[in-house]
Amino acid sequence: MGKVKNSRRASQLIEEGLLVVLALVMLGAVFTVSKNIIANVNNFFASLVGGLGELANSLFGWLVPG
Repeated sequence: MGKVKNSRRASQLIEEGLLVVLALVMLGAVFTVSKNIIANVNNFFASLVGGLGELANSLFGWLVPG
């Protein structure tokens, strides 16, 4: 009876360990995806600001001497 109880405890520990590893892997995946999303949003706004700057320069560039 004691071996069955120890076997159940061991299998529960293995299962919990695997769940912790799976949670850490998923957490890493979430952070990687969120990092890529933030980088893409930053690139979008950088290109938007650059485009607006070019538009302003083409419309009102004649006001600035030089």
